Amino acid sequence: MEPIRLLRPPEYTSEEREALIDFVLALRKSHIQDLLKRVELPVSGTKPDLRDRLEEALKKDGLSYERLVEFLDSVAPWGKQHVFLYNGPRGDLKEWKTADHVLGLLKQHRLGRLFNARLPLVLPERLTLSSVAHADGKLRVMAVQKREYAERTPDHDEEKESEDGEKISLKAYVHHLTRTLTVFEWDLNANVAMLQVTQLQKDGDYEEVAEEFFQLVSPWMNMKQFGPVDLRPVIGKLHEIEGNGQAEARSHGFTYGSLRGRRVSAHSPSPRDSVRGEAFIDDAMDNVRRSGVGHLGNFYWLPGIKPGPVPNPLKGDIHVIIVGAKSRVNFPTPNTEDVVRYVLHRVRSLS
Repeated sequence: MEPIRLLRPPEYTSEEREALIDFVLALRKSHIQDLLKRVELPVSGTKPDLRDRLEEALKKDGLSYERLVEFLDSVAPWGKQHVFLYNGPRGDLKEWKTADHVLGLLKQHRLGRLFNARLPLVLPERLTLSSVAHADGKLRVMAVQKREYAERTPDHDEEKESEDGEKISLKAYVHHLTRTLTVFEWDLNANVAMLQVTQLQKDGDYEEVAEEFFQLVSPWMNMKQFGPVDLRPVIGKLHEIEGNGQAEARSHGFTYGSLRGRRVSAHSPSPRDSVRGEAFIDDAMDNVRRSGVGHLGNFYWLPGIKPGPVPNPLKGDIHVIIVGAKSRVNFPTPNTEDVVRYVLHRVRSLS
């Protein structure tokens, strides 16, 4: 695969420059150290030390803001995220497998410069395409958006009095500035796809972000042709496999729904323990599984288990939440690309 060209972005604002360093320092320390190694800087020290080092390198032109964005965009899609899985469209994909076809579509909509290139955006106000890559049998589309939200912090609330002796209650909020990355990848050979959305705030709506992305690319790609993979059966299958003593994922919690909308849940006493282990609960949940539909599954994917031909790259337990009712998979902790791809492969295999 040819390297992605890095396009020259508009001049970054002071807010964007400050936020960009914050975003990089919020990554896992191993990722930060990897960046420092690439630009031949020392990797030891505290987070303030690393910030000083990065800022100094940026001032001396040993490092550019564009390169920081490029690095962030390469790491962020494999961090905390929610992933929607899709089956590809029916019909002949011959045209889509041709790079010239995709380039032609982009040129028709004045997006040709993004083909196999990356526009290093930091905080665009609206969801904005930053890259469209067509290589190695995959079409990968990336978009970026600035998001802001306020979070209540009651510990910082204050009580005051006015000059007239009236009580004044001051409620404190912390302002958060985040960067949402949305990435659509279509494997043109297997004809399967996924949409990755970096983790939002607690009340963030992932379905809304997905719809916004679909609208963004709709002029040149019909997203309605992609059917969501039904993940509800995966919860029941992992539950059943674990009960048979062949677990590839340890259960931490199950929720099943009835056809009339009722829900039944069971949870383990800790993330290190399985839901299974007490006969009367196991029997009850097995009955619920056989009669109900998987609504939510909270699992820890296990290393050292090889249920299929694809090698298991996990070196430790990986926390995965399957939101069956919404057909998406949540990775609540940062991971690496090989780990995320492996777990998604297994989820799709069980669907």
